[in-house]
Amino acid sequence: LASRMGGLFERYPGLEVELVAVPRFVSILNREAEISIHLERPSVDQLVTRKLTDYRLALYASRAYLARNPPIEKREDLAAHAWIDYVDDLLFSQELKFLSSFCRNPKVVFHSTSVIAQHQAARSGLGIAVLPCFMAAGDPDLVPLLPAESIQRSYWISSRRELHKSVRLRVLWDYVVELCAREQGLLLGEPTEETG
Repeated sequence: LASRMGGLFERYPGLEVELVAVPRFVSILNREAEISIHLERPSVDQLVTRKLTDYRLALYASRAYLARNPPIEKREDLAAHAWIDYVDDLLFSQELKFLSSFCRNPKVVFHSTSVIAQHQAARSGLGIAVLPCFMAAGDPDLVPLLPAESIQRSYWISSRRELHKSVRLRVLWDYVVELCAREQGLLLGEPTEETG
């Protein structure tokens, strides 16, 4: 989102936005935020919630890692490789528990609560990472592996019912919804002219 907010400020130059990225659920009801984007659909009646977008996660590794390790041609080859994953005890959502979807007994060499740290670890050659396509697809240091092997997840957007009537909040809400609709190809990992 941060790299795509310019259009919003061109339309509304007086607007001020605070983007808080934390590895846990933010409570809208406790006024920790006015809008929240979740990995799971909130089940609270006092919220206005809608699906924001689907997105795809796929396997990526650096060229350097691939050059010094056995080739990966099929799913069974993955067991012989090093992996990058979340810290199990600190997962704030079961939607992040997806490594076993790709490899039954992965040899995880690096754990982090941050997907950005996992991305950087993959770039540095530590192993294979399951990354959102919108984050990894444009990275020239990373190679997508086994294109047929991917998983799809969803983001949900919420705000408190009384706040949802606020023009200021709706401006941001509508912009984020439009942006995700416009960027569906990137979010779903569809090939572009640049990525082939």
